[in-house]
Amino acid sequence: MVARGRISLAEAIRNGEIFYTERLRDYLLSCKKCFRCSSICPSNVDYDLIIQTMLNDLANHIGIWFIPRIIFRVVLTRRWLFNFFLKTASIFQRIIPLKQRGAMRHLPFALMGGRWIPPLAKKPALDKWHSSRTKTNTAKMRVGFFVGCLTNYVYPDIADAVVETLTHLGVEVIVPEEQLCCGIPANSLGDFRTARKLAEINSRVFESENLDYIVTACATCGRALRKDYSRTLNDPCQIFAKKLYDVSEFIEKYLPYTIKPLKTKITYHDPCHLYWGQNISKQPRNILKLSADFHEMDTPERCCGGGGVFNLLHYDLSMKIAEYKAKAIENSKAEAVATGCPGCRLQIEDILATKGSKVSCTHTIQVLRDALLKNP
Repeated sequence: MVARGRISLAEAIRNGEIFYTERLRDYLLSCKKCFRCSSICPSNVDYDLIIQTMLNDLANHIGIWFIPRIIFRVVLTRRWLFNFFLKTASIFQRIIPLKQRGAMRHLPFALMGGRWIPPLAKKPALDKWHSSRTKTNTAKMRVGFFVGCLTNYVYPDIADAVVETLTHLGVEVIVPEEQLCCGIPANSLGDFRTARKLAEINSRVFESENLDYIVTACATCGRALRKDYSRTLNDPCQIFAKKLYDVSEFIEKYLPYTIKPLKTKITYHDPCHLYWGQNISKQPRNILKLSADFHEMDTPERCCGGGGVFNLLHYDLSMKIAEYKAKAIENSKAEAVATGCPGCRLQIEDILATKGSKVSCTHTIQVLRDALLKNP
């Protein structure tokens, strides 16, 4: 269940020594997909490609679990249906008396494992921003915003900060209503057919807008759009991927600003899909150092244990990994921890709530927005 072990399994499959089974699927899905092994491998082994190929082949041989298959192929590819299910869940969340801990709420009907997550948004980010083209006569450029599912349905406050910050810095922000999931959940279980369909739709939607650039505030979406789409669509010159930036990377490269820092003590957690997956670490720190009282935690690049599907299937192990992150955050003496991924924010809020911690979790762009617009 380490990288070398799974590579050995791939070799055994290729040589006909073992076969595709549910046990093999469990070994593959116990990988957090953090990309650290690929990033530090002295031989430049593309471990991610090996694992993804095995997942795709496994799905072809023994299929994809029934419920995920229905969700991927029926729900994810239809925004109206996705909205319907999530809005229905949001209503149930408000009317059913549920046990609470801090600002978190239990969703036993939506997720496995008894975890705690914030309430679903009453109004998704796309519903709020899709028709709001922040066009001005002095706009420097046209920038598309890829929102992502978790930001859209759970953390629309992140989307608010992206649009408000970019608009303040003189950018025309376009939020296409037709955009869909980036495809990572489908890819994680080997559903290449759905992942390709989502990639085709998202590429077409954004390329039709005649954009100068595209930004996202989700490390996982950014890694998928920038790295995976070229492979999924078999197009190494894919226009979509070439225009894509993480929002912190984009601001640091193209948008100079002056700012009065907040007095809040902030630390930073490196999302794996930014740090290892896209080699982005200096840009968010530069923003935080200018925007607040920055305090570095110990080993900030260490994984929080989220990992998407890994967190759903191996929740107890996921939370054991998160224990170290919680201690590092507390030891930093910061009042808040910023990160560049809503998935990491979800995981960190979960572990901090479990610990009864008073440290809040936010996104880097929210800290910048507050320093720019809310700090007199």
